Amino acid sequence: MKLIVIIVLLIIFNCLKCESDKCFHQDDHPFPFFASKTAYSYVSAKQNYTQPNCKPLQLWLLSRHGTRHPGSSTIDKISNLNEYKNNLTNNSSLCKEDFEAIKTWIFNLTEKDGDKLNNQGVNDLLSLGLRLQSLYEDIFDQPYNPITYSVLSTNKERSRDSAFYFLKSAFNVNVTDIPLINSDDIKLNISKFEIINDNEESKKFRSSIHMQNVIIRVSNILGLDRNLALNTIKSMYNSCRFERSVDLNSHPAWCAVFSQEDLEVLEYDEDLKYYYSNGYGNSNNERLGCPIVKDLINNFRNKSQAKPGPKGVFYFGHSSNVFSAIVRLGFARDTTPLLSSNFNDMRDRKWKSSYLSPFASNLMAVLYECQGEKKVTFFVNEVPMTVEKYGCTLCPWTSIENMFDPIVSSPSCTFDENNSSASRAFTTTNILFLACLIQFFIIHRAFF
Repeated sequence: MKLIVIIVLLIIFNCLKCESDKCFHQDDHPFPFFASKTAYSYVSAKQNYTQPNCKPLQLWLLSRHGTRHPGSSTIDKISNLNEYKNNLTNNSSLCKEDFEAIKTWIFNLTEKDGDKLNNQGVNDLLSLGLRLQSLYEDIFDQPYNPITYSVLSTNKERSRDSAFYFLKSAFNVNVTDIPLINSDDIKLNISKFEIINDNEESKKFRSSIHMQNVIIRVSNILGLDRNLALNTIKSMYNSCRFERSVDLNSHPAWCAVFSQEDLEVLEYDEDLKYYYSNGYGNSNNERLGCPIVKDLINNFRNKSQAKPGPKGVFYFGHSSNVFSAIVRLGFARDTTPLLSSNFNDMRDRKWKSSYLSPFASNLMAVLYECQGEKKVTFFVNEVPMTVEKYGCTLCPWTSIENMFDPIVSSPSCTFDENNSSASRAFTTTNILFLACLIQFFIIHRAFF
């Protein structure tokens, strides 16, 4: 009899343990990777990298803006989750803590907050400026001035603010007139030259068994008698990841409806989107990254030849800018393309937007003088990158210059208004109009 009691108690104990394991609010280390809405500290370098016996001559930085609020349309969609919060019933299989978190969830953002830098975003850039100032004292050894330090931002408020807080911490100065790109500046203003294609792989993946399983699991855990629409699940996902990016130690209410497998599927969905819109899935994206890489190479070339030029070059933009530069430099390239059909095979992929372009992501390059020889190291989110062609992280400048000179010297690296998406659309419209006009004359030639 005692043996039976012991067995029953063990079964009950294990069941309770399994149930508690499912409780998101008891998870000390929840899954942190949310594609381009990942918090910077989760993926950035965990140590400071310096080069002994090397003096930095020039630092070139391309930074995405810091953590921001959702856009106004996303805010509106997240606000609509109140309907599901209010209708949550005991049919849900959420643990008590997760259930109560959703029932008491409050969302205070309004459309006027859309896309604005938040407190975490301010801290992202303040801390980046302080770290770089400490690591590269030879670069930041003069008071800020626009000749010694070249600064440029896109005209979006979140990018301007990011530049402001970076300079504030790096130089202890308030620069209120942040230089902004001109409309024809192709280093950062790449959106007018993007070729927008339907992302068929993303569409297919959203109809795949992986995404259907996410829909079923989330609907079931909420105790619903019907499956949620994918757009609603995406709103829950956005609520989860935006709140998590603001408070790194938080347990956002809507995160509780997702398993780690769900979050990995949703991350892959985002990676597919960026792979084709800004990555290797579209050959035009390498070309879009050419002007910014050309700027990097030309700055280092001038400095290596002791020509006049800035000690620091600091650009502030968006995820598309960082992605395009990474692609043109050839980092994070998988031998197998990301497809809707190979999610399981690509779990260890290099193209992970969580690592490549979280909030405050950056691509940095440093030109060094190392015992009389010029050398270069590239960094993505402060992590040194290996140049695969040479197998080096601290690479001879002459090798890097020779490697990229054919690219930046190519005519395809030059853009003009005839290359813009607006011009292409206009040209396409004209062609279609002429085709229809010709067909009209052929059909009605008897009347003319």
